[in-house]
Amino acid sequence: MVIKRIERGKRKYVTAIANLQTFDVDVKKAAKTLANKFARGASVTKTVEGKDEIVVQGDLVDEIEEFVVENFGVSEDQVVIREEKGGKK
Repeated sequence: MVIKRIERGKRKYVTAIANLQTFDVDVKKAAKTLANKFARGASVTKTVEGKDEIVVQGDLVDEIEEFVVENFGVSEDQVVIREEKGGKK
């Protein structure tokens, strides 16, 4: 599973969670859970490869990593954190 912090502007970020479905997690339900938990906008989008990815508004990499490990049965060893620059995809 990959968690990416993507810079959207000077001080604006989104956090993307990819490959969550490999852990038998319903991506749409997970997006709704994350949106409620962190009181942020969250949506499911398609990556360039055509896979689902959850995009949450804000820089929440550490919080989301902790939440995913505790609630979705993903071990910390299976989480990769990446930093990406660049505006809109």
